[in-house]
Amino acid sequence: MQDDITYDLAIVGGGLAGLSLSIQMSKAGYRVILFEKEQYPFHRVCGEYISLESWDFLQSLGLDLRSLNVSQIKKLFVSAKNGNSFEQELPLGGFGISRYKLDHCLAQIAKQAGVVLFEQTRVNEINFSNNEFNIQSTKGNFKAKVAVGCFGKRSNLDVRWKRPFVLAKKNKLNNYIGVKYHIRYNLPDDLIALHNFKKGYCGISKIENEHYCFCYLTVADNLQNSDNDIKKMEQTILSANPHLKKIFNECEM
Repeated sequence: MQDDITYDLAIVGGGLAGLSLSIQMSKAGYRVILFEKEQYPFHRVCGEYISLESWDFLQSLGLDLRSLNVSQIKKLFVSAKNGNSFEQELPLGGFGISRYKLDHCLAQIAKQAGVVLFEQTRVNEINFSNNEFNIQSTKGNFKAKVAVGCFGKRSNLDVRWKRPFVLAKKNKLNNYIGVKYHIRYNLPDDLIALHNFKKGYCGISKIENEHYCFCYLTVADNLQNSDNDIKKMEQTILSANPHLKKIFNECEM
């Protein structure tokens, strides 16, 4: 596909940053095209807790959060590796919503606002010549006056452009890994819990449809020391924290 239109703005990456920017710019009267390599709705590894300071901004984009019945989170529970814990009221608080739901809603708002949204489209190269950007994608070539990268770090473009953080030699075992589940569990709707374990931490809070986001971040050597078996790592390393052990034993995945 060859598009002869020169867009005011091309955005590569349809996460929260890309979608929010596309909606704002389209509402301001600019011609916007956005490329996302996945198809909405889809899951992302994310804690799925949003501070209330973002409430008004998301509403201004056209997202009716009240109609989505998001859970209001007002309390924080933190546990140490040995199970010692404390609970604290949050001064501002937040709410829980899955990225599956949130990104999909924003994508629909973007389309309604006039954004040309290409899903399942990978951008392979961006060049600048004749005072405009040329975007080469799996759906064809496009032109724009301005191009914005809203893709994650270490993307195919980062590799192609040989950016310094991609070329730097690092100990792979120091790399971080993230794992997320949507579970059913008996936890207060207004509570977010953060449970620490060896070289990592895990968060759990309520999202929509009576589910909870259960997401943890740790280092790669925890997985390697568990024979590269996620379940074994959860049983031996994460479950050393009694609060996490209880969740793994009692939740419905």
